[in-house]
Amino acid sequence: MLDFAILGLLRDGPRHGYELKRALGDLGFWQVSFGSLYPALRRLEKQGQIEATKGEGRRKAYRISGSGRERMVDLLAEAGDGSDRGFQLQLAFLGYLDPPRRLGVLEDRRTALRERLQGARESFLGARSGARRPDRYRLALMERRVRSTEADIAWLDELIAGERGAAAGA
Repeated sequence: MLDFAILGLLRDGPRHGYELKRALGDLGFWQVSFGSLYPALRRLEKQGQIEATKGEGRRKAYRISGSGRERMVDLLAEAGDGSDRGFQLQLAFLGYLDPPRRLGVLEDRRTALRERLQGARESFLGARSGARRPDRYRLALMERRVRSTEADIAWLDELIAGERGAAAGA
């Protein structure tokens, strides 16, 4: 996922290591050390997915290569690892996909959330009616999972409707 995030950020334009570290943190869900970042940059450079250029002073700036752009789009279009963090990363760079593929990513996520919601509802209802009923705090936590998943689905439905509306207007 780190490689994907780096490629996505470099798609916006060249950056040096410190800028990349800060931008990864600005995404709100990724804190990376220089001890992880610089080996990833060297690996991506060795693979030909990014290129090092002369930056300000002694700093190297990195920019994405043509093969890096292709790899980034491939990673972006994949269904992801199913985690919330993986989807958030996809969402951060979703604008780089064409509309049908963007819609596919959003619909795949909605399907996964609907499955999660079904399981959460079954667990919650089973716990409420079972003989060994959890205490109110565990029930509250289970209810929160149901409600937050419902809210995520509603939010995705709005994104999907907007995407469809934009495609119809094009």
